[in-house]
Amino acid sequence: MGWWTLETGAALWAVIAAVAVAGVVRGFSGFGTAMIVVPIAAAAYSPQIAVVIVALIDTLPMVPLIAAAWPRADWRQLPPILAGYAIALPLGLWFLIAGDPTLLRWFMSVVIFIVVAVLWSGWYYTGPRNLPVRMAVGGMSGFLGGAASIAGPPVILYWMALRTGAGVVRANLIIFLAAAELFAIAGLYVSGLFTARSVSLGIACMPVYLVALFVGARLFGMASEAGYRRVALIIVACAALLALPALDGLRS
Repeated sequence: MGWWTLETGAALWAVIAAVAVAGVVRGFSGFGTAMIVVPIAAAAYSPQIAVVIVALIDTLPMVPLIAAAWPRADWRQLPPILAGYAIALPLGLWFLIAGDPTLLRWFMSVVIFIVVAVLWSGWYYTGPRNLPVRMAVGGMSGFLGGAASIAGPPVILYWMALRTGAGVVRANLIIFLAAAELFAIAGLYVSGLFTARSVSLGIACMPVYLVALFVGARLFGMASEAGYRRVALIIVACAALLALPALDGLRS
């Protein structure tokens, strides 16, 4: 079998639509890609393919952001969180590979619903910020990143309450997510999840995602930051709801 295999059909168009919506949401809100694409792609194909698609489409747009973020990042915060991520990532990948597909889809949707509820409430972590806590935050992110490609929420909730300014927090997130993507891609490759089918789907979705990112970025500024966040969270919740395994019978 060659390294390009892409069948057309309803599943492909569902994933492309999810990627387009996710790109627009990411463009105007700064988050949401994995939480929209993963549940839809997992329902259309498999959880493993869903995670590979997100890993591939979300890497290229990070490249131009890294140079600007590098000097602004707080490098005291990043190493322990990245270390925790790297340690826990293999456990998340094992869960992704060994888990029952239906159970994995339930897990992904439930995690997304919890994240949406927490972000909607406005709660952020305000407890201790010592080394063990940073390692634990990174570990939680690593497990979720490996199991569901949802690495961002734990560190977002941890960093958003810092009094270092929004620019530093944004820079931290960009550097962390870029490094996390590299770790995840390496882990997915070593785990044998970069198959012809998953890579073909990821590559096919890249142009759609890039165009949608541009459209979403153009929409930024037409509403308040809080308004964007709530719209994004509603779309994320709808994606997770539509992809619930309990609704499979309605889609067949």
